[in-house]
Amino acid sequence: MTFLDLAPEWADQPLTDPTLAADVVDLMVSDRDRRNGTFTAILCGPDARFRAVVAIDLPEEFAEQDLPLDPPGLCATAMHPLVLALRSEPGSCLLLALGRPGPPTWPEVDDEWSTAAHHLCQAAQVPLLAFYIATPDHIYQPLLANSNAA
Repeated sequence: MTFLDLAPEWADQPLTDPTLAADVVDLMVSDRDRRNGTFTAILCGPDARFRAVVAIDLPEEFAEQDLPLDPPGLCATAMHPLVLALRSEPGSCLLLALGRPGPPTWPEVDDEWSTAAHHLCQAAQVPLLAFYIATPDHIYQPLLANSNAA
């Protein structure tokens, strides 16, 4: 899976297909974003088609620490302005990605981010298409930390 697999008309397709969504995440989350730690929101219309992308840099400490800062708190801070903007456009939805350095999978951290994003979107009544982790070498969807998150 890679953004090189994207068809020229990818933006005309809904981002509900996990393969397409992962390829779009690969395109939108740059190598720099993955090295430095970035929270990326891919904004979609009611038809789940791409509209815009917003990349929010995370604190430097996120990329430098062995134990990342409070994932739910960082996720809430990053998502606050996005939720406000999306509420003004009823029916909009999100595809979210955490770009981070570190191991390809980091279950205890990645699952916390995924769960926090799902809870925040649910509370804001903003549909979340999917949540991805993008590391320098890997893109994947983490599990929710508990079964009540979906």
